[in-house]
Amino acid sequence: MAKATQDELVAILQGYQDKLAQAEREGKVRFEQVFASPPPGVAVHEFDTTGTIRRVNAEELKLLGYESAQVVGHAVWEFVVMQDASKQSVQKKLAGEKDIKPFVRTFRKADGGGIVLLLVDRRLHDAQGRPRGIRTAMVHLGDEPAS
Repeated sequence: MAKATQDELVAILQGYQDKLAQAEREGKVRFEQVFASPPPGVAVHEFDTTGTIRRVNAEELKLLGYESAQVVGHAVWEFVVMQDASKQSVQKKLAGEKDIKPFVRTFRKADGGGIVLLLVDRRLHDAQGRPRGIRTAMVHLGDEPAS
């Protein structure tokens, strides 16, 4: 199979984000099923309005080499190589001051190495329409997830 283009990877990530949003509307059990079974190579996490990671899937833990307890409850930017830039970007997105669009970021793996990932964010809202955080789906640019 030919290597997927960045546009094809974005389409896969956006499609998975759509699937998660639909599953969330179908209920907690369905959402948990979809969250736990992403396309191969697709990592996903959610963080709240403070930037604190609230959930992470097994694919992301495998990709970065962390245990769930090392990630959940920590600020999302702690796992990014350029922490200050990441923190500012996250805060602007949470405040609605920055557009949500696909981007590339280097994450720090548990072994200290870096890994370049393509990310697609979605803002999350509560039942009253208030922001409650962001869900991020991401893939290593060297990997080819199935659709």
